[in-house]
Amino acid sequence: MKKAIYAFVMISLFSLSFMPAIAADISTGLTQDTTGGANPIVKAKWEMNGPSWSGSTFIGTGTDDSTAAGAQFSPSGLYQVNKTITLCSIVTDPDGLADIDSVYGDVFYPENIELGDSHVALPDQSGDGCGKLMQEDKLKKLSKADGIDLFCDKIRNHNNNLPTIDAPTYSYDEICRTDGELQKETAAVWCIDKDLSYEDPSGVYTVWAVPQDKVGLQDKLINQFTYLPLTAFEADFASVNYGNVRLNTHKIISGNLLWEPTASTKPTVRNVGNTRLSMKVMQDDMGFGMTSGVYNVKYDGRVGSDATFVNYLPFQLKTLPDPLDLSELNEMDFSIDVSKFPPTHEGDYIGTMTLSASSVAHLQCGT
Repeated sequence: MKKAIYAFVMISLFSLSFMPAIAADISTGLTQDTTGGANPIVKAKWEMNGPSWSGSTFIGTGTDDSTAAGAQFSPSGLYQVNKTITLCSIVTDPDGLADIDSVYGDVFYPENIELGDSHVALPDQSGDGCGKLMQEDKLKKLSKADGIDLFCDKIRNHNNNLPTIDAPTYSYDEICRTDGELQKETAAVWCIDKDLSYEDPSGVYTVWAVPQDKVGLQDKLINQFTYLPLTAFEADFASVNYGNVRLNTHKIISGNLLWEPTASTKPTVRNVGNTRLSMKVMQDDMGFGMTSGVYNVKYDGRVGSDATFVNYLPFQLKTLPDPLDLSELNEMDFSIDVSKFPPTHEGDYIGTMTLSASSVAHLQCGT
């Protein structure tokens, strides 16, 4: 009897071992080991004009684009020409610099600003806006000489309201003294270059400095910088030729959505600043003059084929509806309507149109 039972069990196990597995969910887990040691410490942090490297040589200037406290940066105002800035931190560790594994810089978009459908994020960057993380960068440790020259000379002596210093524990005197941690190399400066897109929105950006030691312990110091507003546009046309025009006939010159930078005959405009903008237009009378105090010519303009034409008289500055979002490209249409051709005029009618723009509030998140 025992032999029979034994044989049955062995056959069953043998059969089970060859059962096919279609799928299996296996739980995993770990617990961070934070035993021993102390947290790294961010003593100071700042942002400055970049680039700060020429090849492998550090050339950081310690400057920004304003005398106000903290960092302020001006965009290029040029299509696809980005602004390079440098993120920097001074970090120490009670267990020694060798215990620091990495130093990170996290940049967050301005709160409550929606980027819009036309915005295109740079590689490795999030395009979400609305205060969300734009990008995390890993900083590089500077040499002792470069770190001291940057922070204790260029910044301290020429731009001393730039950094955020974790006061009252730390100060320029504490960090830069002859027996201080930078001199003794128990603290060091870490920096990295980062690009802001020409079309990233103007506003206040938040930056975290986050060092992490080899046990995984961290610190965090937070500051902010301002991307200064610049309203700028480019047009691919230098003239609008209405051609042959008849009396009391609404003559339209239509634009298109094709950028043609060499004297286009179909007007196109694009936003190259870091604010939304409304286009403005003003036109002289092209020599048509007035009759009984009324201009003999009037004009219309619009941005985008879905917008309604807006009428304007000579020398009248008119704001056109349908603002351009960040980096948006759109057509411009113009028209002319002549009510009288002056009998004393000879030759063609020549005039000057002036285009300008005004900033418009950014799109708000959740609206």
